[in-house]
Amino acid sequence: MTDKAKGWILVIIQFVLLTAVLLTSVYEFKYSGRALMPVVHYIGVTFILIGALLFTFILISFGQYMTPNPVPRDNTILRTTGIYSIVRHPMYFTVLVLLLGVILYFQAFYSLIWLLIAFVFLVYKISKEEEYLAKKFPGYNTYKKTTKRIIPFIY
Repeated sequence: MTDKAKGWILVIIQFVLLTAVLLTSVYEFKYSGRALMPVVHYIGVTFILIGALLFTFILISFGQYMTPNPVPRDNTILRTTGIYSIVRHPMYFTVLVLLLGVILYFQAFYSLIWLLIAFVFLVYKISKEEEYLAKKFPGYNTYKKTTKRIIPFIY
């Protein structure tokens, strides 16, 4: 099996996990019977808006080089400026912010378990992606030493 095919398997797993977070959040909201806390609801809306803005900004800045497959395209360039000087994988961070926003919006606190599973999977996917990037770009390992992986200023 080629690296690209393995990468697409990781993409499918990623989307299944993201769908699980979304569907369980809606299901939990609908059937939990919990009283909603407006503050948590508005924090969720704020996270969703921040995530949507970040997603748009990253998509515009990376443009045609963006792919969900962890194997970089042949014409990919290594970006280390802008948001990429703060975090190596801003799109994964954005996905996590959006999902956390959805969970808070629906106040589906049991769905945090799915978010944790998705986070662990994304860390694994990032590890695979970084193997490919290190092979493609000789300066990638130096870049890794100076920039956080997925959560700006933290991890």
